[in-house]
Amino acid sequence: MYYLSVFIHITSAIFWIGGMLFTVAVLVPASRHKLLKNKKGEFFTLVGEKFSRISWVLFVVLIVTGITNLLTRGYSIEQLLTGAFWVQIFDGYLLIKLLIFGLVLIVSGIHDFYAGSKAAELMDKHPDHPQTKRVRKFSSWLGRLNLVLGLVILYYAMRLLRG
Repeated sequence: MYYLSVFIHITSAIFWIGGMLFTVAVLVPASRHKLLKNKKGEFFTLVGEKFSRISWVLFVVLIVTGITNLLTRGYSIEQLLTGAFWVQIFDGYLLIKLLIFGLVLIVSGIHDFYAGSKAAELMDKHPDHPQTKRVRKFSSWLGRLNLVLGLVILYYAMRLLRG
């Protein structure tokens, strides 16, 4: 059970981080193509909604498998409910990883349910309006922040395993 849970956990993390990297490296540059002129908002709405749904499912899977990983490794629910566990086990790296993951959930919520959808809506309606540019920039920075946070989580996951 432990190995299956770890496999699902790692695969989910790969899918989530890989999706963000694909967005940065492929989708955003592709959106600048003349084919999508005056359709960038529709393009990002379509892609964003699909990736957002998948991401939130992955977040739930990561939470469930993360807890399962600890329980099947021999830690008890009672241990998980004590503050000392989070500081002492794995030199506190697990706590740091989880705090950053909490920040990811907040940033994702703001991006997915406000800034990203607002930017996509404004891109086609008012492409040159200053508000559109502000919201697009805000949404873009939230996406970048989430990617960086995801990579930091990956770093701490590595530290959990390798010390």
